[in-house]
Amino acid sequence: MKKNVLLVEDDPALRMVVREVLKEDFNVDEADNGDTGIEKGVNTEADLVILDYHLPKKDGLEVIAEIKKAHPSVPVIVLTGYLSPESEKQFNHLGASKIFPKPFNYRTLLDAVKLLSSNPSEIAQNAASIASAQSGSPDPVSEISDSKALRESLNTLAALAEKVEFMQATTEKHWMEPCDLHSIRETVRLMEAEIRTYYGKMNEAIMALPNPMGSTLLSASKPCVLGNN
Repeated sequence: MKKNVLLVEDDPALRMVVREVLKEDFNVDEADNGDTGIEKGVNTEADLVILDYHLPKKDGLEVIAEIKKAHPSVPVIVLTGYLSPESEKQFNHLGASKIFPKPFNYRTLLDAVKLLSSNPSEIAQNAASIASAQSGSPDPVSEISDSKALRESLNTLAALAEKVEFMQATTEKHWMEPCDLHSIRETVRLMEAEIRTYYGKMNEAIMALPNPMGSTLLSASKPCVLGNN
Protein backbone atom coordinates (compact mmCIF):
# COMPACT_ATOMS: atom_id res chain seq x y z
CA MET A 1 0.00 0.00 0.00
CA LYS A 2 1.32 3.44 -0.93
CA LYS A 3 2.13 5.83 1.89
CA ASN A 4 0.85 9.39 2.01
CA VAL A 5 2.99 12.49 1.46
CA LEU A 6 1.79 16.05 2.02
CA LEU A 7 3.57 18.55 -0.25
CA VAL A 8 3.33 22.20 0.85
CA GLU A 9 4.82 24.37 -1.91
CA ASP A 10 3.54 27.58 -3.56
CA ASP A 11 5.45 27.13 -6.85
CA PRO A 12 3.10 25.14 -9.15
CA ALA A 13 5.95 24.04 -11.42
CA LEU A 14 8.00 22.66 -8.55
CA ARG A 15 4.91 20.98 -7.08
CA MET A 16 4.30 19.27 -10.38
CA VAL A 17 7.89 18.08 -10.67
CA VAL A 18 7.97 16.69 -7.13
CA ARG A 19 4.56 15.07 -7.65
CA GLU A 20 5.82 13.36 -10.81
CA VAL A 21 8.91 12.12 -8.98
CA LEU A 22 6.92 10.69 -6.06
CA LYS A 23 3.63 9.53 -7.57
CA GLU A 24 4.79 6.04 -8.53
CA ASP A 25 5.62 5.19 -4.91
CA PHE A 26 3.43 7.58 -2.87
CA ASN A 27 0.01 9.19 -2.71
CA VAL A 28 0.71 12.93 -2.88
CA ASP A 29 -1.62 15.56 -1.40
CA GLU A 30 -0.79 19.22 -2.01
CA ALA A 31 -1.15 22.66 -0.46
CA ASP A 32 -0.03 25.94 -2.05
CA ASN A 33 0.10 28.11 1.08
CA GLY A 34 0.93 27.85 4.77
CA ASP A 35 -2.65 28.00 6.04
CA THR A 36 -3.79 25.10 3.87
CA GLY A 37 -0.60 23.23 4.70
CA ILE A 38 -1.34 23.52 8.43
CA GLU A 39 -4.97 22.49 7.94
CA LYS A 40 -4.08 19.40 5.92
CA GLY A 41 -1.03 18.54 8.01
CA VAL A 42 -2.96 18.68 11.28
CA ASN A 43 -6.24 17.09 10.15
CA THR A 44 -4.93 14.29 7.91
CA GLU A 45 -2.58 11.41 8.65
CA ALA A 46 0.38 12.01 6.36
CA ASP A 47 3.31 9.61 6.63
CA LEU A 48 5.69 12.43 5.66
CA VAL A 49 5.51 16.18 4.95
CA ILE A 50 7.56 18.12 2.41
CA LEU A 51 7.33 21.88 2.83
CA ASP A 52 8.84 25.03 1.43
CA TYR A 53 10.36 27.63 3.74
CA HIS A 54 8.92 30.75 2.06
CA LEU A 55 5.15 30.28 1.76
CA PRO A 56 2.18 32.67 1.43
CA LYS A 57 0.06 33.31 4.56
CA LYS A 58 2.23 31.25 6.94
CA ASP A 59 5.90 30.44 6.47
CA GLY A 60 7.52 27.03 6.78
CA LEU A 61 8.54 27.57 10.39
CA GLU A 62 4.93 28.16 11.40
CA VAL A 63 3.74 25.18 9.36
CA ILE A 64 6.22 22.70 10.82
CA ALA A 65 5.52 23.97 14.35
CA GLU A 66 1.77 23.35 14.05
CA ILE A 67 2.13 19.98 12.31
CA LYS A 68 4.68 18.75 14.84
CA LYS A 69 2.44 19.89 17.68
CA ALA A 70 -0.34 17.64 16.35
CA HIS A 71 1.86 14.80 15.04
CA PRO A 72 5.27 14.87 16.77
CA SER A 73 6.59 11.75 15.02
CA VAL A 74 5.80 12.67 11.41
CA PRO A 75 9.01 13.24 9.38
CA VAL A 76 9.30 16.67 7.74
CA ILE A 77 11.57 17.56 4.81
CA VAL A 78 12.20 21.28 4.23
CA LEU A 79 12.86 22.78 0.78
CA THR A 80 14.42 26.23 0.64
CA GLY A 81 16.14 28.57 -1.77
CA TYR A 82 17.72 30.52 1.06
CA LEU A 83 18.47 29.31 4.57
CA SER A 84 20.20 31.43 7.18
CA PRO A 85 22.04 29.78 10.08
CA GLU A 86 19.32 31.04 12.40
CA SER A 87 16.40 29.60 10.40
CA GLU A 88 18.27 26.32 9.95
CA LYS A 89 18.70 26.15 13.72
CA GLN A 90 14.98 26.85 14.17
CA PHE A 91 13.93 24.14 11.69
CA ASN A 92 16.19 21.60 13.39
CA HIS A 93 14.83 22.62 16.80
CA LEU A 94 11.26 22.14 15.55
CA GLY A 95 12.08 18.62 14.35
CA ALA A 96 12.91 18.85 10.64
CA SER A 97 14.28 15.51 9.48
CA LYS A 98 16.18 16.89 6.48
CA ILE A 99 16.72 20.22 4.72
CA PHE A 100 17.19 20.41 0.94
CA PRO A 101 18.64 23.68 -0.44
CA LYS A 102 17.22 24.58 -3.87
CA PRO A 103 18.03 23.51 -6.50
CA PHE A 104 18.23 19.90 -5.39
CA ASN A 105 18.54 16.47 -6.99
CA TYR A 106 15.08 14.91 -7.35
CA ARG A 107 16.41 11.36 -7.14
CA THR A 108 18.07 12.25 -3.84
CA LEU A 109 14.76 13.69 -2.61
CA LEU A 110 12.92 10.50 -3.58
CA ASP A 111 15.49 8.38 -1.74
CA ALA A 112 15.12 10.56 1.37
CA VAL A 113 11.32 10.32 1.26
CA LYS A 114 11.47 6.53 0.95
CA LEU A 115 13.91 6.28 3.82
CA LEU A 116 12.19 8.68 6.23
CA SER A 117 8.68 7.33 5.62
CA SER A 118 9.70 3.73 6.32
CA ASN A 119 9.37 1.72 9.50
CA PRO A 120 12.63 0.38 11.03
CA SER A 121 12.68 -2.86 9.01
CA GLU A 122 11.91 -0.98 5.78
CA ILE A 123 14.59 1.60 6.57
CA ALA A 124 17.31 -1.04 6.52
CA GLN A 125 16.01 -2.46 3.25
CA ASN A 126 15.68 0.98 1.62
CA ALA A 127 19.11 2.05 2.83
CA ALA A 128 20.62 -1.03 1.20
CA SER A 129 18.74 -0.30 -2.05
CA ILE A 130 19.88 3.33 -2.06
CA ALA A 131 23.49 2.32 -1.41
CA SER A 132 23.30 -0.17 -4.27
CA ALA A 133 21.85 2.45 -6.63
CA GLN A 134 24.46 5.02 -5.67
CA SER A 135 27.27 2.52 -6.24
CA GLY A 136 26.32 2.45 -9.91
CA SER A 137 24.70 -0.99 -10.02
CA PRO A 138 23.31 -1.40 -13.54
CA ASP A 139 19.60 -1.70 -14.15
CA PRO A 140 18.86 -5.28 -15.34
CA VAL A 141 17.42 -4.06 -18.63
CA SER A 142 18.04 -7.37 -20.32
CA GLU A 143 15.56 -8.99 -17.93
CA ILE A 144 12.66 -6.75 -18.98
CA SER A 145 9.74 -9.02 -19.83
CA ASP A 146 7.14 -8.36 -22.50
CA SER A 147 4.52 -7.48 -19.85
CA LYS A 148 6.90 -5.09 -18.07
CA ALA A 149 7.87 -3.44 -21.36
CA LEU A 150 4.20 -2.95 -22.22
CA ARG A 151 3.45 -1.59 -18.75
CA GLU A 152 6.34 0.87 -18.97
CA SER A 153 5.19 1.97 -22.42
CA LEU A 154 1.64 2.62 -21.21
CA ASN A 155 2.87 4.41 -18.07
CA THR A 156 5.12 6.66 -20.16
CA LEU A 157 2.30 7.40 -22.59
CA ALA A 158 -0.09 8.22 -19.72
CA ALA A 159 2.47 10.53 -18.08
CA LEU A 160 3.10 12.36 -21.36
CA ALA A 161 -0.65 12.66 -22.04
CA GLU A 162 -1.18 14.14 -18.57
CA LYS A 163 1.44 16.81 -19.25
CA VAL A 164 0.02 17.60 -22.69
CA GLU A 165 -3.40 18.09 -21.07
CA PHE A 166 -1.84 20.38 -18.44
CA MET A 167 -0.10 22.51 -21.09
CA GLN A 168 -3.25 22.64 -23.21
CA ALA A 169 -5.31 23.90 -20.26
CA THR A 170 -2.62 26.45 -19.36
CA THR A 171 -2.17 27.85 -22.88
CA GLU A 172 -5.95 28.17 -23.43
CA LYS A 173 -6.28 30.65 -20.55
CA HIS A 174 -7.19 34.21 -21.56
CA TRP A 175 -4.31 35.59 -19.53
CA MET A 176 -1.06 33.84 -18.72
CA GLU A 177 0.89 34.63 -15.59
CA PRO A 178 4.71 34.45 -15.38
CA CYS A 179 4.35 31.31 -13.27
CA ASP A 180 2.37 29.70 -16.11
CA LEU A 181 5.31 30.10 -18.47
CA HIS A 182 7.63 28.64 -15.85
CA SER A 183 5.26 25.68 -15.41
CA ILE A 184 5.19 25.04 -19.16
CA ARG A 185 8.99 25.13 -19.35
CA GLU A 186 9.27 22.68 -16.45
CA THR A 187 6.65 20.43 -18.08
CA VAL A 188 8.57 20.37 -21.36
CA ARG A 189 11.78 19.50 -19.52
CA LEU A 190 10.01 16.63 -17.75
CA MET A 191 8.58 15.32 -21.01
CA GLU A 192 11.99 15.49 -22.65
CA ALA A 193 13.53 13.53 -19.76
CA GLU A 194 10.77 10.90 -19.89
CA ILE A 195 11.20 10.42 -23.63
CA ARG A 196 14.98 10.05 -23.29
CA THR A 197 14.64 7.58 -20.40
CA TYR A 198 11.94 5.51 -22.10
CA TYR A 199 13.72 5.42 -25.48
CA GLY A 200 17.01 4.47 -23.84
CA LYS A 201 15.47 1.59 -21.87
CA MET A 202 13.56 0.21 -24.85
CA ASN A 203 16.58 0.49 -27.12
CA GLU A 204 18.80 -1.38 -24.66
CA ALA A 205 16.13 -4.02 -24.08
CA ILE A 206 15.68 -4.66 -27.81
CA MET A 207 19.42 -4.80 -28.45
CA ALA A 208 19.75 -7.38 -25.67
CA LEU A 209 17.44 -9.80 -27.50
CA PRO A 210 18.99 -12.80 -29.32
CA ASN A 211 17.91 -11.29 -32.65
CA PRO A 212 17.75 -7.51 -32.12
CA MET A 213 16.91 -6.61 -35.75
CA GLY A 214 19.65 -4.01 -35.89
CA SER A 215 18.81 -2.79 -39.38
CA THR A 216 15.22 -2.12 -38.36
CA LEU A 217 16.36 -0.12 -35.33
CA LEU A 218 18.75 1.96 -37.40
CA SER A 219 16.10 2.81 -40.00
CA ALA A 220 13.37 3.64 -37.47
CA SER A 221 12.49 7.22 -36.52
CA LYS A 222 14.11 8.39 -33.32
CA PRO A 223 12.64 10.99 -30.94
CA CYS A 224 14.06 14.45 -31.55
CA VAL A 225 14.41 16.26 -28.22
CA LEU A 226 15.91 19.71 -27.66
CA GLY A 227 17.16 19.77 -31.23
CA ASN A 228 19.14 16.52 -30.96
CA ASN A 229 18.39 13.33 -32.84
